Amino acid sequence: MDRPSETSMAHTGPKVALISSGLGHVRRGIETWMGELARNLSPRLDVELWGGAHLAGWPCRTMALPVVRRGSPWLARCSWGYRYHLEQMSAIVPAVLKLRRRKVDLAFCGDPSLAWNLKRFRSFHGARVVFSDGMRLTPRWLQEYDGIHLLAPRYLEEAAAVVKPENLGRFFVIPYFVELGLFRPPEPGERERLRARMGIPAEAQVAVTVGPVGSASNKRLDHVVRELEQAGSHWHLLSAGADEDGSSAVREEAGRRLGSRIQFLGAIPRSDLAEVYRAADCYVLGALAEPFSIAILEALASGLPVVHHPDPITTWVSGTGGLPVSMEQTGAAAGALGRLVAETGLRERLGAAGRDLVVRRNSPDVVSDALAERFRALCKRC
Repeated sequence: MDRPSETSMAHTGPKVALISSGLGHVRRGIETWMGELARNLSPRLDVELWGGAHLAGWPCRTMALPVVRRGSPWLARCSWGYRYHLEQMSAIVPAVLKLRRRKVDLAFCGDPSLAWNLKRFRSFHGARVVFSDGMRLTPRWLQEYDGIHLLAPRYLEEAAAVVKPENLGRFFVIPYFVELGLFRPPEPGERERLRARMGIPAEAQVAVTVGPVGSASNKRLDHVVRELEQAGSHWHLLSAGADEDGSSAVREEAGRRLGSRIQFLGAIPRSDLAEVYRAADCYVLGALAEPFSIAILEALASGLPVVHHPDPITTWVSGTGGLPVSMEQTGAAAGALGRLVAETGLRERLGAAGRDLVVRRNSPDVVSDALAERFRALCKRC
């Protein structure tokens, strides 16, 4: 039965469903984004939040889609990609039926297999389908959606080079946002208190990285571990993220190289993650390329400089708060960490510049206003 978790506000605009097959049982970038977007769009639009589990505590209507969860034990031997695909495919029929029954005007989805099939059945359910491309997919594949949400200007440049001119207007650029109140720089003495609680020596330098522990994703935690080892025994590493395929090997190498100087925190609540950022001195991303890292925004909002590979998208995201160095060259990241310690005021300057950037470009109000305006225009035009 469709049942609202809370009474939503009265709106006269289009009805928008934000759909994520993993919401409610998975904590990754797209699930975090969809949930926080619902919270910030609900005062602006008639929003419903649909996930693969019962959702409670949101300021809008919520719908639970019966799905085959990618974390199910009986799928443990399958690859992560197959499990994710199967979960999305199991959500298609219930999502299509709900879109038709609830007379939804626009469906916004970041799960590629699910979104593609929602697009296929547009004539049945009647909703416009907008895909949020957080996976760096090819623009040719995307161009038949009613709208394609891109996260950085470079993606629009790439689309302009390959899609049909009549379809280019379907692509639009709006970045992710970050909750500036939750993710903030530490108050005087707060960093020291947090480190004491976590058992980190007061004189240590602390790096944090966020993402799955293993070899299935592109986070390259093993490379970060090797660079921290080379940077010196005064560096400690905090790793936040759930285990994935290959986690045992990564954990074993990390323990061998860093010993007690690495802490695996697991998939922790976001309120705890905010404290992890405030306990750290910098953020390190080992990936050679990222579609768009929400964790980088969180780190920048927390006043942390970000050490990362000079991928053009990641460099645009980190902006004035980034310290790009090659993550393919041994010792390059270790050298950047050394600079943060040796150059007086460098860490503070980068941290302040990064915080200022996200306040101007990635605040919830700026991003939510832009998306609400785009959704209204899409429904009106269509």
